Amino acid sequence: MVQFIAVNQIEKDGTMSVIKKKETGEFDLDVDYFINRVDLKKPEKEHTHRFIELVYTLSGKGVHKIDGTEYRVKSGDMLIVNYYCSHSVNPIENFSYVDIMLKPEYVNDTLKGTEDVFLLLNLRDFSDFSNSIIKDNLLLHFDGEERKKIEFLLDWTREEQSNNAPARNLIMYSSLSMILSLVFRKMTEKQSVRVSLNEHLLTYMERNCANRLSINEIAASCGYTTEHFSRIFKEYAGRSPMLYINECRINKAKKMLTETDKPIEAIIYECGFSNRTAFFKRFCESVGVTPLQYRKNQK
Repeated sequence: MVQFIAVNQIEKDGTMSVIKKKETGEFDLDVDYFINRVDLKKPEKEHTHRFIELVYTLSGKGVHKIDGTEYRVKSGDMLIVNYYCSHSVNPIENFSYVDIMLKPEYVNDTLKGTEDVFLLLNLRDFSDFSNSIIKDNLLLHFDGEERKKIEFLLDWTREEQSNNAPARNLIMYSSLSMILSLVFRKMTEKQSVRVSLNEHLLTYMERNCANRLSINEIAASCGYTTEHFSRIFKEYAGRSPMLYINECRINKAKKMLTETDKPIEAIIYECGFSNRTAFFKRFCESVGVTPLQYRKNQK
């Protein structure tokens, strides 16, 4: 028999119960939809939950970790956490957020028992997004008028949730539909890439190419999964992140071969190559001659 423990979360709008599965530690909801305001003062330990979570940062900064990938968030950011993802949160600076928690059946009864936020795209209301959405773009940023709309809808929903006025449920449902529509629309916008991926990032990679740069860490710092970051980087820079880093290392080596008398071994180390063989192989593939021949040709 499955055993559950009720864990109450209290905030200024009211009280809700989150159900914790005793055997696995997973969290569940005792309702199909709830919005909660959180002012996080200490880290929230790693956990999983049996519902969809949309986390909108109101103020401050924090770090979410989802299935091992870190997402650094600031005000205006919306992070999507799907069913059964491993999730933890660490506040950095005056961190406040709104937590939208829901199950698909709240939106439509036909989705009862489903466990994936993207199954909402099968519904007629969201069919416009089904073929254009970028599913691994989990961190979205809202600014300007979009941000005003999102925060208005969140505030309105929390206000309705806390009272029993007529049409309360209809307003909450309609507001959620609009929030989801704005979220899915944002997930189709490729231009949102340039919020983090720009010339400043390329300059950073060029200046630090001699270090052991991790594509996973760079992707996480930009708020993307590694796969999504690699794809959009190639669209932006015309080659993969690793190829770009290797090109920067080769260019640095060419400059040192031309402008200094440093020995090859020192150049290999200072340009970030792991060993002599790897350096000579990459240099010959890129330049067409060996490093020694290149230095000789430049004199």
